[in-house]
Amino acid sequence: MEVEDDGPTWPFVPHRHRSDRGREMPNWSHGSAGVAHALADAGATLGRPEWVELARQAAARLVVVADHGTGMRVPHLLPRDPDFPEFSLGWCHGPSGTAQVFAALEAAGVAEVAGESPAHWRERCWHAVRTSGIPARLEPGFWDNDGRCCGTAGVGDLALDAGLTDFAVVLGDALVERAVVDGDRACWRFVEHRAEEPLLPPAVGWMQGSAGIAAFLFRLAREVPGARR
Repeated sequence: MEVEDDGPTWPFVPHRHRSDRGREMPNWSHGSAGVAHALADAGATLGRPEWVELARQAAARLVVVADHGTGMRVPHLLPRDPDFPEFSLGWCHGPSGTAQVFAALEAAGVAEVAGESPAHWRERCWHAVRTSGIPARLEPGFWDNDGRCCGTAGVGDLALDAGLTDFAVVLGDALVERAVVDGDRACWRFVEHRAEEPLLPPAVGWMQGSAGIAAFLFRLAREVPGARR
């Protein structure tokens, strides 16, 4: 853990082991949002209120560094890299993943984070996602991934967790429409707009392939009456 002026965080490499300042990815997969979620959950389960309080402080820092123009979006990288998109929208580095820390804090009984309830910040994270324009592919590089990590399936699965079934159905419909169907088989091909051949080959795995996407679609069909089957 490192303590910045605005609160605790967990960079990839501790500052004491670096010769330069370095950058952090503060959202869910590689940063303080995921660590704080684990601390809040474990602290509540194991009776360690000091862990819950540390998670609350880390979440308050996320509020401070976030953009609040439309909902709540924590930058992908801190400090910002001008050659890299400032914000991500996927589960790993975007608001749908980061919203989970506020759900964990609420479940742990925390009443206030940065002057508001955890539920308030969770809703603001989801507002940023729902008003972003996904899953439409509005421009090259905007939303070119449908996988569980970084893409449509991952956001959709967390939308179901959050009770946002209408939005989950929109994401599921997009996945059905984008499936590459060959007889009784289907797969998905993502786009890497910076590559010479932008259409990537299909993958079969959980995070970036058909297994993870299919799991979300099965869950959607099971939990939402009337969802496309």
